[in-house]
Amino acid sequence: MISALNISMAKFQQWRSLLREPVVQFLLIGASLFVVNAALRPSQQPIAAEIVITDDQASGMVSQFARTWQRAPSKEELQALIDDEVRTEVYVREAMKLGLDQNDTIIRRRLRQKMEFLNESQFPNKAPAESELEAYFTANSKQYRTDAVVSFRHVFFDPQQRGDSLADDAQAALLMLNNQDQEMELNGLGDPIDLADNWTDLSRKDLVALFGSTFTDALLSQSQGRWTGPIESAYGRHLVRVESVAKGAIPELDDIRAEVTRDWFQDKLRRYQDDAYERLLNGYSVRRPELTP
Repeated sequence: MISALNISMAKFQQWRSLLREPVVQFLLIGASLFVVNAALRPSQQPIAAEIVITDDQASGMVSQFARTWQRAPSKEELQALIDDEVRTEVYVREAMKLGLDQNDTIIRRRLRQKMEFLNESQFPNKAPAESELEAYFTANSKQYRTDAVVSFRHVFFDPQQRGDSLADDAQAALLMLNNQDQEMELNGLGDPIDLADNWTDLSRKDLVALFGSTFTDALLSQSQGRWTGPIESAYGRHLVRVESVAKGAIPELDDIRAEVTRDWFQDKLRRYQDDAYERLLNGYSVRRPELTP
C-alpha cells in the first residue's frame, strides 16, 4: 500500500511539474476559450447535405459563357462549369458550418448590397408625370446652371523677381497698356510664366484649376474692354483685360429633359431605398454608444 501511495505521489508531482510549463498553460487556456466560445455562440442552422444544380442555374451558366466567349459551351465545358459550382457550394456550406461567415466585413457589405438590389428590383420604374418633373427641376434648378465662360488677356508679374517694386511696375504697365492699341503684343511685358497670354472661352471650372479661385472670382468681376488689376493668383499678380464673359445660366427644362429625368429617377430610388430601410429598422431596438464631444 505504501508502494502504491508513493507511485501516486510521484505521478502527482509529475503532473504538477507539467502544469507549470508555459506551453501547457497556453494550450489549456486556448482549449478553455474554445469551449466557452462554442457554448456562447448561437447554434447554427443545420446545413442541408444535398446539393442541387437546377436547370435554370445551368442555363445561366450557358448564357454567361456565351456572353464571354461568343459561343455556346461544349458538353465538357458545361460539365466543368457545373463541377465548379458544386465545389463553390461545398466550400460555402462548410464555411458556414464553421461560422466563417460571421463578423466578416466583406460578406456583410455584400449582403447589404444584395438587400439594396432586392429593394431596387421592387422599385416602380415608371416615367414621371410632367408636373412631377417640372416640380423637381424647379426645386433643383441651381445644380443645372451652366458654367460661366470668359475670354481674356493677361500680363504676369512675379513677386519674387519684382520685390518691393512690383506695385509700381504693375501700375506703370497698366497705364501704358490702356494708352496703347488693344491688340498690342504682350511679349516683353511682365515676367515669364508657363501660361498663354490669351485665353478664349475658358470655363470657370478650368479657370479655378489653372489660376485658383481668388483670381477667378476677381477676373469675373472686372469690367470688359479695358486693362485692370493687378489681381492675385496662385502664381503672383496679373494685369487683365476681359474681352467677353458669358454668365452661367439655368437652361430650359426641354433642353436638358433627359438629364433631369435621370436625376429624378435617382432621387426617387434613393427615397424608396430610405423608406424600405426605415421599415426594416422599425423592427429592431438599437443601442448606440454615447459620443463624447
